[in-house]
Amino acid sequence: MTSAGDLRHRLGFFRRPVVSDGYGNEEGEFSDTPEFECSGQVQIRFAGEAVLAARLQGQKVATITVRRSNATRAVTTDWRIKDMRDGTIWEIKSGPVDPDDSRQWLDFLCQSGVAA
Repeated sequence: MTSAGDLRHRLGFFRRPVVSDGYGNEEGEFSDTPEFECSGQVQIRFAGEAVLAARLQGQKVATITVRRSNATRAVTTDWRIKDMRDGTIWEIKSGPVDPDDSRQWLDFLCQSGVAA
């Protein structure tokens, strides 16, 4: 069970704007300012390394838990989460999921160290 004392990370939620470039592509760059911020819990599930472009790249998979709200329910896999204290950027792989059907918390499965 998650409690308020477990929410030790300050998380910013960033949405990628839909912008047409005239060539049929409709994705813009992520903004520098988050859509909203909230406190959350980051639980690292496992970490490893992948070889990309002949270099080792560190990757981590985590479950991020936040309080359920209108803002957090609107988040999809097109968004990203940034830990506002240490700068870690988390790409959302799945979520939001209500882990215990209590309608209090939402979980996001996220990965860091991957391309957006």
